[in-house]
Amino acid sequence: MNPATPVGPESGIMLEESRRLTGPNLLLDSAGAVIDARLGSHAAARLVAAWGDALDRAFAAVGWGAVARAWRAWPGGVTLAFAAPIDTLYAATEVNEWAFTAACHALDPAAPPPPEFEPEMARLRALLAEEANPALLRLREEGARHGLMFLTDDQHVSLGLGTGSRTWRVRRLPANLARIRWRGLHDVPVALVTGTNGKTTTVRLLAAIARAAGLVAGVTSTDRVQVGDDVVAEGDYSGPSGARTVLRDRRVQLGILEVARGGILRRGLPVPNVQVAVVTNIAEDHLGEYGIFDADALAEAKLVVAQAVGQTGRVVLDADDARLLERGSRLPVPVLWTTLDASHAGVLAHRAAGGDAAWLADEALWLAHAGEVLRVIEVREVPIAFGGAARYNLRNALAAIGAASALELPLEAMRQGLRAFAPTPESNPGRANIWRFGECTAIVDFAH
Repeated sequence: MNPATPVGPESGIMLEESRRLTGPNLLLDSAGAVIDARLGSHAAARLVAAWGDALDRAFAAVGWGAVARAWRAWPGGVTLAFAAPIDTLYAATEVNEWAFTAACHALDPAAPPPPEFEPEMARLRALLAEEANPALLRLREEGARHGLMFLTDDQHVSLGLGTGSRTWRVRRLPANLARIRWRGLHDVPVALVTGTNGKTTTVRLLAAIARAAGLVAGVTSTDRVQVGDDVVAEGDYSGPSGARTVLRDRRVQLGILEVARGGILRRGLPVPNVQVAVVTNIAEDHLGEYGIFDADALAEAKLVVAQAVGQTGRVVLDADDARLLERGSRLPVPVLWTTLDASHAGVLAHRAAGGDAAWLADEALWLAHAGEVLRVIEVREVPIAFGGAARYNLRNALAAIGAASALELPLEAMRQGLRAFAPTPESNPGRANIWRFGECTAIVDFAH
């Protein structure tokens, strides 16, 4: 079914997009199939009920048992999703489209009817059988038994991350899993960075700290993929494709992934487990797609990254952002709060209870971590802070410090990395770069 296909001409029901979800996402904690649809004059609950009834019939016909499903209403529309095996996601989207068409016809007889049930179910069973890859599922299960991250796409499958990874062609997987050299496979630490502003600068700051710690970082952002000092690809790689590129590179000792709103909503998280996730801030930007029409909904979408953090990790959040402060206090995983206000009541209470934090005080950036309070660096020593005038970059620096502490990077590496990171095209291209031509000064900045 093509996007923006009208299925209820009288009521205005319209399918906007049907797609795969390849990782944890806003509605599910696993892969699945999802549809975004315009509701027209119908109520979301009526469409969801009819869709659920159609799914029950389809699942029984194709041999699926109980399947997790979820939905989310938004102004003028609804998102409908269900979990599906990772090896049959394309066929799962067609199951979802059949159920959606059947639901629309049930609500509006003037809508086109779905294909005849029995022949269509036979076709879907054949599609599922053709797409199924039992060897892939066995490899994932065995990898999980060895505690290894599993990444897959249309062409390749990998176990382990970075220096401990190995990659196979998706249709040429090892037949004998016992012959895999499991001892050489392992994961590397991973950080996710999202938010409305400051994502790219924060991942670059964290990469500078990693470099100072002697580590080869694989970095994705909205303008490039970089491994150490090597620019692997240029362009927007803030989605799963960029993440797989760096996490399958056997040079990488630490993954630092910029995760944009679009990637989270369109495909889900690129990896299911990380050591730290950063949300820089929430602002009214990038609205109007995938059912996200206001800052509150955007905050929920951005905080999907917290799903990937376990009890030994950290979610780094800005306590000066009211939406993050409210939602972060309810997260079931540890939070490291950042603030430019040393007297922030919530952060002081968090620290008093033994929580981690990073803050600005006495013209310096501070860190409370593992029971210690550390003066990390003077503001005047952070070039991108412009002596403290660029307060947004102080926020980015605090986020990088928080993420670095969650990754157990040394304090001295934090200092060296922040000192070395200058507002130049070499360190931070396109962000507050200053050019001087005689008596003229030009500032080039990728501003919102």
